[in-house]
Amino acid sequence: MNDIFKKTGLALIVLGIAFYFISETGSITILIPSFLGAIIYALVLLSEKFPNQHKHFAHANLFLFGMGCGATGKNALPILNYIFKGIPLENALKSIENFTAFMLCLVAIIAGIKSFRAARKK
Repeated sequence: MNDIFKKTGLALIVLGIAFYFISETGSITILIPSFLGAIIYALVLLSEKFPNQHKHFAHANLFLFGMGCGATGKNALPILNYIFKGIPLENALKSIENFTAFMLCLVAIIAGIKSFRAARKK
């Protein structure tokens, strides 16, 4: 599970940095996924350093991924409206970044829950 969380954290970091350079505004809020990814990556590194506390760090990461889904879910809906209803996007970069961050966090949550369920069966 650490591998999935580590890759997702790195993907969030890259996502924020890439959109920071793509956007013309240079707003610091574009880097929010990078900050979230950095915290998640740091927790993964801490769980590797303290393996007896691995479960606590995994739960903290799942909480952060849930917060990431909650924060980006509402702003990711315009992408779905664009895809299914053809409604034009007001701010395409913001919508694409939020949708991507939402999907990364959602996939990490699903993988984490799947891993927790498999660990309980053992």
